[in-house]
Amino acid sequence: MLRRAILVSFALGLLPSLTWAAAPTSRPSDDAWPLYARAIQRVAEGDRANIMSPAASPLDYPEYPPYSAEWHRLETASYAFNAPARALVHEARSRDTANLPPLLNADRAINVGYLFDCRNLANEIGDAALEQHLHGDDASAIESLRDLLHLSDLLDGPAPSSVVQSLVAIGIRMLAINRLEIITADVSLTSDPADPKPLQIATAKELIRQLFDVNDPAPRYADLLKREVAGGHETTAGRDRFLLQMRRGQMECNLASMSLACHLFRPANHRWPASIEELTAYLPAPPRDAWGPMGYVLLKPDHPGADERPLVYSQCDSKSGLFYPTSEPHYSWYPGFHAGNTLKHGGQFRDVSLWAPAHPNPEPTTQPLR
Repeated sequence: MLRRAILVSFALGLLPSLTWAAAPTSRPSDDAWPLYARAIQRVAEGDRANIMSPAASPLDYPEYPPYSAEWHRLETASYAFNAPARALVHEARSRDTANLPPLLNADRAINVGYLFDCRNLANEIGDAALEQHLHGDDASAIESLRDLLHLSDLLDGPAPSSVVQSLVAIGIRMLAINRLEIITADVSLTSDPADPKPLQIATAKELIRQLFDVNDPAPRYADLLKREVAGGHETTAGRDRFLLQMRRGQMECNLASMSLACHLFRPANHRWPASIEELTAYLPAPPRDAWGPMGYVLLKPDHPGADERPLVYSQCDSKSGLFYPTSEPHYSWYPGFHAGNTLKHGGQFRDVSLWAPAHPNPEPTTQPLR
């Protein structure tokens, strides 16, 4: 089911321990924040009129298509109303700085409202990308997600200034990556520049280069976290939780890159990759994350008429070995599976295609990876 728990709430728990650096200054023409602020205002107008995307609504639904009639009703109205907001967010992608509101007001009160607003804006843009995909416009869908990735980059900054901003940034990035994995599972690709709606193969390759990273993200946060711990504002346990979120974020970006690489391999070879070695040829380097080498497996059909099931995976959270879910496809983080009273952790697997089980099971089921 759709997982709406966001990193903002985790970040707010860390607020008493934070320090803040001043926002960077830039020429007004370089500043993306006024564009985001206007987009946020438009989305807020829709919220007040009860026009909001499915992700921003109380609706409960699977994270993958097909979606319900109510999902489509909500998204159709939101997509039309928030067209001006999407245009502003896209324009902001041409600007490389953002003079964000201060996290401390003049009276030293904590101001996180704008971070909630950014997350709410991300809901709208992320679901708009799904809407574009479902209407056959994968090129526009991917551009919408790249707009979100730019917002995440600006919130995190080249020199991160606060833990809370970085956590919200990774939450927005993971929302974009989740939509990317869903779209990639059924993406249309082309190398014909005159064909405007499929995703251009060159753009897919560029996106892989943008997302794929085998370097530990910890060093870029080292100075920030060192100041927090040395000043007694943060515990080592809090620091470790923060770094775990950042490493999971890197893992998701690599899994999405691997999935997209599978779809680049397929039309060129008329089949899915047979091994991680074949897949690696379509990536900048052998995939790995904080938990070691990342993997790929092609499962053979489990019933007559079924398709092969390609999966990419990380050894993250593989305390009980490696086993993949069989009750439903997965395109985002899941916490493990219960076996009696025990919560078993078997790594993190992501579906590359629009796989569906022969007999959907409401209870999580798994198979060990052999």
